[in-house]
Amino acid sequence: MNHRFKIGDRVRVIRILADFYPGKIGTVVAVRPHETGMTELDHYVIEIPDVEMGDTTSCDFQLAPTSTLNAHDSESP
Repeated sequence: MNHRFKIGDRVRVIRILADFYPGKIGTVVAVRPHETGMTELDHYVIEIPDVEMGDTTSCDFQLAPTSTLNAHDSESP
């Protein structure tokens, strides 16, 4: 299956979750494919440095690759 992110990729939390993790960049440590096979609904476990709650699970649409960030990525819909 072709997931958008792979283990080891650096990502930034975007959209509404960005309010909880402003400016935070994490690393994908696990991929949990969605049961329907729709990669847009895949869940990614990310490790964010300096976040004390441990690993965080986010959906594909809640993450952006660090190489393609732009101003609208941090805004809530």
